[in-house]
Amino acid sequence: MRALAEFVMAGRLKAALVALLGNFLPLVSPAAVGLVVLRQGLTEGSLVLLWAILPLVILVGSENMNGAMVWASIFSVLVVMIGASALTQTRAWTSALKVMLGASVLSGLAMKLLLATEVSAMREALNEVLRQLQQQNSALIFEPSDLFVAGLLAWVIALTAVAALLLARWWQSLLYNPGGFGVEFHALRFDRLSASLLFAALMGCYLLGQEYVTWGNLLGLPLLLSGIALVHHSVAFAGLGTRWIVVFYMGLVLLLGPLSSVLIGLGFLDSVMDFRSRLAAR
Repeated sequence: MRALAEFVMAGRLKAALVALLGNFLPLVSPAAVGLVVLRQGLTEGSLVLLWAILPLVILVGSENMNGAMVWASIFSVLVVMIGASALTQTRAWTSALKVMLGASVLSGLAMKLLLATEVSAMREALNEVLRQLQQQNSALIFEPSDLFVAGLLAWVIALTAVAALLLARWWQSLLYNPGGFGVEFHALRFDRLSASLLFAALMGCYLLGQEYVTWGNLLGLPLLLSGIALVHHSVAFAGLGTRWIVVFYMGLVLLLGPLSSVLIGLGFLDSVMDFRSRLAAR
């Protein structure tokens, strides 16, 4: 990974090459854009971004690709660039995450309004999958709406963008500030007002019904990341070693739904009660 980060920072042409070919690998292309923005600014990052989205733009009119997912990939690169710029200016992950969340919400709504045909096609494909599942289990009775699909796309955009920016920041730390990413990530914690607003909006979406569940998942993403940061901090504070982090992520993959809810709750409670300070005091 360090070698790839060094290659990206070796010059604009090499960064553009990674951004172009990185589309064949998860997160590499948007992370390359994010790294350039973090280190060299928004103008240089915008030039690299053009190469990152070039293959995606070519695929927009392809009949073999789902147009909504292609556009979601384009928006995710844009959100990474916006988030990296916000992180550079504010030096605060909480501010960058809030900006990325807002950009992802706008992206999802824009796709619903401007790409209604593509969103409807994705809804029909999703409905077909659910109909097949309902034949096996009659208790599954739910037909997603365009609003549900738009929220799902916004969640995919945000999740991809946040993961790519984390990777870009880690690359930057490897090259220019060894160990700095870990310290920075362990300190990720929202203020009480922001966490309360996010949690209230999340619960409101869940109470409104299944149409809004994907939007609730999107709003819970910053608190989820805060909960993950708290786990990392606690493991490091207790000196338990990286094997416990591996076990944690294995559990997160296997028990994504229940464990995600627990982590969102932890992220919210930490913002209210400040568990990190309590650990330090002990």
